[in-house]
Amino acid sequence: MTKKWITLTAITAIGLVSLTACTDNSQVKEAFQQSVNKQSELKSYTFDGSTTLAISDGLMKSANPLTNGLLSLIRESTITWKGISQVDPLQYQSDLRITPKGSTSPIDIPILIKDSKLYFNMPALNKTADEFYAIDLQKMSSTTTSPLTADTLKNTPQVSTALTKLIFEGLDAKWFKQAKDPIKLSDGSSAKSIQVDLTTKNVKEINTQFQAKLPEFISTLQTNSLLTADKAEALKKNGMATLALKAPSSMKIAIDDQGFIRDQTLDITFSVTLDGKVLDNHITLHQTTDAINQSAPLTKEIPAKVKSFDDILKLLTPAAKK
Repeated sequence: MTKKWITLTAITAIGLVSLTACTDNSQVKEAFQQSVNKQSELKSYTFDGSTTLAISDGLMKSANPLTNGLLSLIRESTITWKGISQVDPLQYQSDLRITPKGSTSPIDIPILIKDSKLYFNMPALNKTADEFYAIDLQKMSSTTTSPLTADTLKNTPQVSTALTKLIFEGLDAKWFKQAKDPIKLSDGSSAKSIQVDLTTKNVKEINTQFQAKLPEFISTLQTNSLLTADKAEALKKNGMATLALKAPSSMKIAIDDQGFIRDQTLDITFSVTLDGKVLDNHITLHQTTDAINQSAPLTKEIPAKVKSFDDILKLLTPAAKK
């Protein structure tokens, strides 16, 4: 009887542990989902981030020579950014630095959005550091030939969040893991850390779920200029199996006590099949968000030396069909 009792107790304990683990994972996934949805409440914030891109040549290539030249700068590069964003009215500033692979000369691009105009300086296009191009966002928003609109720019800092939601929200709760100990944020406060790892054990299951979201995923990449229009169209036409996540990949977020995502790290390897060729790609991204919904006024002033970007923009975007 004693042995039977011990055995029964052990089985019951194992069952309870399994049940508890399942419940905990469900709660972890729920916390993840709530934090992603919470990002819609961002009205103003500061941000700091970086990404390393290793995108195949075939994926980021355009028939337009000027566009192709700009894409070649970022295809294999490290990009860092730091700035301030206010959603309504749209005000934004950032200092973007692009360092192409193997280069010792980074490209610095200061950006300012104020009074419905976007100002930026790009060394490849501007003659001097104090000369800025200006784009009228209200005028741009009224056209159908360009994805560059005020609404798009409002959402651009949250691209990684949007992609995170598309990739991870439909996953089984068992893949969501919360770190035992909270992490410290840059302002000294603590946050809980949740991570999802894509491994050889779950890569098939995750890809099946991910591919159901593929059209929306491709559209998000295109809208935010991470895919050219022709490549996005090719991906959609070639079917769901053209893009697949690969192991190892991972995503980790830190959620503060208000429910906002304050820190996120993305390490994604994926392949794309175009014209019968499998193209491997890798993206790492890390971004922190601070001063959420607090007063964070812009520090950049509207530049005095300004040129219209219309002529160059016509070279980057196809003319509307009559």
